[in-house]
Amino acid sequence: MKYRCIQYSCILASAWIALVCLASSASAQYAQYGLYGSSSLVEACHLGCRANQMWPAQYIPAARRSVYCAHEAMINNGWRRQNLLGTYHFDSETGELTEAGKLKVKWILSQTPQHRRSIFVERGADLANTADRVAAVQNWAASLSPSVGTIDVNDTHIVAEGHPAGTVDHIFVGFQTNQRPPVLPPDAGSSSSSSNSTN
Repeated sequence: MKYRCIQYSCILASAWIALVCLASSASAQYAQYGLYGSSSLVEACHLGCRANQMWPAQYIPAARRSVYCAHEAMINNGWRRQNLLGTYHFDSETGELTEAGKLKVKWILSQTPQHRRSIFVERGADLANTADRVAAVQNWAASLSPSVGTIDVNDTHIVAEGHPAGTVDHIFVGFQTNQRPPVLPPDAGSSSSSSNSTN
């Protein structure tokens, strides 16, 4: 009998300790939702009910933020690609900007939104070549107008996918030169009927 009483009291003590641990863990779990502290198991249950009623509202802001961050990264990468000067924008011998490179720099500094007027330069064969390209862009941009101020020019590992402007121009000029005149072909039926009428 004595042994059974000791056994029951041990079971009750264990159950009480488990309830206390459950209440404290619930308090810690729901503290992230702004539901702080629980002094009793009943309050912990109320906190649990409130958290269940809020679901999934507490996860929506974090999910939206993650989507916005990915969107912002894609927009930045797109503008970096748009404002990129590649190998064909620089003269291979002097390292200065070609006519196509000057036109692109002028477009970036005059037509893009104000907060997107950063110029990116494809890295050259070595550090010296890259530094010469960056300096060429800064010098020519500064010569456009004194009001331009300091130009944000950065080198990047992205490779500009393109062709020399002369090659592209030759393709379009050749296409226009070899275009067939927009003339309707002669009607074969009308010519045969006119020849029969003369006979």
